Amino acid sequence: MHKLYGILSIVALLLLTHFLSFTPQRHYNAAEALRQVEAQFIDGLSELNQAIGRYQEAAARFQADASQLQALQQAHTDTRLAFKRVEFLLEYNDRESIKKYINGAPLLTTEPKVPEVRIIEPVGLQVLDELAFGESPAEEADEIVRLTNVLAKDFSTVRKYQSNVALQHRFVFEGFRYELIRMFTLGLTGFDTPGSVNAIPEAQAALEGSSRAILAYLPLLQGQQPELARQFSQTLKGTKAYLARHQDFEQFDRLAFLKEYLNPLFAQALDMQLALEVELEKETINTPLALNYEADNLFSPELLNANYYANLAEQDISEARIALGKLLFYDPILSENNERSCASCHNPDKAFTDGRAKSLAMNGEGHIQRNAPTLINSVYSEHYFYDLREPNLERQVKHVILDSKEFNTDFLNIIGKLQQSGEYRQLFAQAYPEHPNYQLSKWSISNALAAYIASLRSFDSPFDQYVRGEREQLSEAAQRGFNLFMGKASCGTCHFAPTFNGTVPPYFQESESEVLGVPASAHGPDSLTLDPDLGRFASAKPQDEAPFYVHSFKTVTVRNAALTAPYMHNGIYKTLEEVVEFYNRGGGAGMGIDVPYQTLPDAPLQLNEQEIADLVAFMESLTDTTGMTAVPQQLPAFEEQPEWNKRKVGGTY
Repeated sequence: MHKLYGILSIVALLLLTHFLSFTPQRHYNAAEALRQVEAQFIDGLSELNQAIGRYQEAAARFQADASQLQALQQAHTDTRLAFKRVEFLLEYNDRESIKKYINGAPLLTTEPKVPEVRIIEPVGLQVLDELAFGESPAEEADEIVRLTNVLAKDFSTVRKYQSNVALQHRFVFEGFRYELIRMFTLGLTGFDTPGSVNAIPEAQAALEGSSRAILAYLPLLQGQQPELARQFSQTLKGTKAYLARHQDFEQFDRLAFLKEYLNPLFAQALDMQLALEVELEKETINTPLALNYEADNLFSPELLNANYYANLAEQDISEARIALGKLLFYDPILSENNERSCASCHNPDKAFTDGRAKSLAMNGEGHIQRNAPTLINSVYSEHYFYDLREPNLERQVKHVILDSKEFNTDFLNIIGKLQQSGEYRQLFAQAYPEHPNYQLSKWSISNALAAYIASLRSFDSPFDQYVRGEREQLSEAAQRGFNLFMGKASCGTCHFAPTFNGTVPPYFQESESEVLGVPASAHGPDSLTLDPDLGRFASAKPQDEAPFYVHSFKTVTVRNAALTAPYMHNGIYKTLEEVVEFYNRGGGAGMGIDVPYQTLPDAPLQLNEQEIADLVAFMESLTDTTGMTAVPQQLPAFEEQPEWNKRKVGGTY
C-alpha cells in the first residue's frame, strides 16, 4: 500500500511539474508575442517620425529649387509607406486623430455636433498627395512646406499618445482585419492616394506591417492548430506574392485578389484569433458596433449590423414588428386622403423606387422635390434622405407624414384612425406587449416602420454569391466591370464596397455626400445649367450651412440600380449608360458647368464604350430583391368606417 502511495505521489508530482511548466510557458509565449508587437510598433513610429523629418527637408529644398520635384515625391512616398506599415494600430488606437491630422480625405468639413458652422481645413498625407503629385507642385511649394511642418507637429502629439497605449492581444487581430478591409476598399481603389495613385505599393506596406505583428502569434498557433497555421502562412505568402507580381493600378485584378487571397486571409485571421482564445471586440465593449466582427467575408450578408444603424435593440426588430411595419407601409390610411402609402413612391417591383424622375405630390398636384431612392439597404447609413437631414431611422417617417406634398397629416390624426380598427389594435398589442401605454402611439408606428425598412437588406446578388464562392459563373463583362468600378473608373472611391454607397469603411459609421455638378436636364439648353437644388446646404442643420455643402447630395447605393431608373437626385438620366457617361466626362465641372467645391474630379475618365458597358454589367449583377417584393393581400378592416375598407393596398397613386 505504501509503495502504491509512493508511485501515485511521484505521478502527481510529475503532473504538477508538467502543469506548472506548461502554463507559464504558454503565458510567456503570448506575452512575448505582444512584446514583439509593441517593439515593432515603437520602431515603426520612430521610422515614420524620421520619414516626416526627411519630408520636411525635401519640401524646404523644393521650395528653393523646383528641380527637386523627384526628391520631394520620393520623400512623400517614403513617408506614406512608413505610415502604412503602422496604420493598422495607429487607426485602431485613435482613428479620429489619424483622420483629422494625419491621413484624412482632402476635403473641407465642419466640426460635428456643434450648433454652428466651424470649418475644418484638411491637412495630412492625402492633402499632400494631391499637391506633390498634382498638376503644378511648384505653385504649391509654400503650401507643401506649411503642411509638412503641420504634419510633423501633429504627429509629434500623436506619437506621444500612441507610444503609451497599452496594447492588448485583440488589438493586433482586430487591427489586422480592419486593415484588410481598409486596404481593399480605400487603398486599392485609389481613395487613399488621390494624386500619386501609389495604391499597390501602399497595400504591400500595409500588409507587411500588420502581418508582421500577427505573425508573432504564429508559434502559438502552430502548437495548437498546425493546419490552420500552415493555411494562414500559405495564404499570407500568396497574398504578398500577388501584390508583388501585379503593380499596374489599372490592370490589377481586384476581383481575383478579393476571392483568392483577401477574403481567405480575412477568415483565417478570425479563425486564428478564436483558436488562440483571444477575446473578441463584443466581449469587451458594450456599445453596439456597425461591423459584425465575426463575419468571415467582406461580402457576407452579416458583415454589417442593421440594428446599429437603425438604433434598435435586437428585440426591437421582431417578426411581429416587421410584419406590422409592412402593413403600415402599404396602407394609405396613413395619408390625409387615404389614397397614398409609402409604397406609392417605393414600389417593390422597382426595388422600392417609383420609376419617376420626381415622385408625384399629394393629389397628383405637382411633384415632390427629389427622386425616390431605393429603400433596400437604405438602413446602412449614418443619416437619411438625399440631404442627410435625419440621423434617426425611426424619425424618418415624420418627414413624410408632415410634408404637405407627401402625406399631409400628423401622428394624432393617424393614431385616431388606427384606433378605429380592432385588427390594428390587436396587431399593435401583439407587437408591443411590454409597452401597454404606448402600444398604438407615435413611437410604435415609427418603430414598426423602421423595423420593416431595416429588414429590406440585399447581399445575395449574383455578384455576392460569386465572391463568396456560392456560384461558379459570373459574366466576364461583370467581372471586368467590378475591376473598373474599384480601379480606373474610381467609382469605389465614393460608392464604397460592400454596400456600394457612401458609408465609409472600415468602420462603416460615417456617411458621405458629394458635389457632382448634376445639371438641370440631360438634354437641351438646361443640360449645361447646374440643378438649383441646394442639397445638404438646405438640410436645416446649422453645421451643414457651409458653402462646400451647396449642391451636395448623399451617395446612394448602386445595388439594384438596374431596377431604379431614372437616376440622380433629380432623375434626369434614364439609363445607367447615361450616368456612367456623366462621370466619364468629369461631372458638371468636366462638362463646362461652373460648380464651386465639386468633390468629383473634373478630369475625364477616358472610358471607352466597352468599359462603360462593362461597368453597367457589373451594376446589373448587383440585383437582388429576394424575399422583399411580396405585397400584403389585404389590409386591416375598420368596423365603423366601411368606406375605408375600399382603400387599395399600396395606394392609388
